[in-house]
Amino acid sequence: MNTDRTNKVDPNTELANILGLDLNKCEISICLASLDKRAELPTFEHVQVTAELGAGFRDIVRYVLTRLKKDHEQAELVLRPYDAGSKPDLHEIEHLDLSEYDFIARQITSLDALVAMDIFQMEEEFVSGLRFYVIVAQPEHAPPVYFFRSYNKKKELSQSSFMGALLTEGHFDRVREPLLLFDPYVDCFSSGNRMFIIKQDNFQKVFRFFEIVLKNARKTLKTIKAHVPIVNFAEFKKACEGHLQKQSKLRTISERPYINSITIADLKKVIKQFNLPIKTKKKDGKEMLVYDAADKWALLRLLDDDYLKSLMTDQNYEVTGKRPH
Repeated sequence: MNTDRTNKVDPNTELANILGLDLNKCEISICLASLDKRAELPTFEHVQVTAELGAGFRDIVRYVLTRLKKDHEQAELVLRPYDAGSKPDLHEIEHLDLSEYDFIARQITSLDALVAMDIFQMEEEFVSGLRFYVIVAQPEHAPPVYFFRSYNKKKELSQSSFMGALLTEGHFDRVREPLLLFDPYVDCFSSGNRMFIIKQDNFQKVFRFFEIVLKNARKTLKTIKAHVPIVNFAEFKKACEGHLQKQSKLRTISERPYINSITIADLKKVIKQFNLPIKTKKKDGKEMLVYDAADKWALLRLLDDDYLKSLMTDQNYEVTGKRPH
């Protein structure tokens, strides 16, 4: 999976290129993704399909792209940056740069080696861990486009409480072999470094967003505890772990180069200059920050260096939205 941060392309242009894809000139492949509970990354297997079944998957992609293209051309489609805590409307598509979400990029990097991928053999261990499947559309002279759809045991006929029956030569016979069921939808699609999200909740389940963000948040909290003295750290930690947007904020804080060397003196300078509602308190002769539940975001904004002074107006600003301070 290419995660080069250079040569950024406008998301609207990238979306338009995908919506204009000529599927008749694309080779279509199907991959299943299975995840063992002990594994961090999914395992992919390539599904060998007949020409008729392959055409069916091509029609699924065509249906999705045709609907989106119509809305896009009529300016009914709204493209927004991904926000884990948002609830997008049906006419909204979110997008994200995979180079900024390494834990998602690593989960799908195996798709780049489609030729070397194992062939799906319906092995019980692999099937029991099915998490999502991917329809790969490979144009002749362009990067592949991956269409992702979540999968669960309810989509396997053998796991249903119903008994399957198949009509063959005028007679119904019981279906004893397990059947995998596919519906005509996709949850998200990607090409290069850009992921476009149609159904946010399924996207987050597919890539274990909540699970991994919480794991990273806890790791960052350990770093903060080691380098930033907070009197009531347990209260601060509890507030962060119980809120997805705060967990996402911790992810950006973890990437700041100063987080391992920041001092209480550095933090007090910012608090004083921007008149922030953050108090300090001495404990055992050591000056420490105080987490105030009345302003749950204050400490996080401070640690993320969210403040600046305008050289033009001499006004202090909070970076996220330029709110005057």
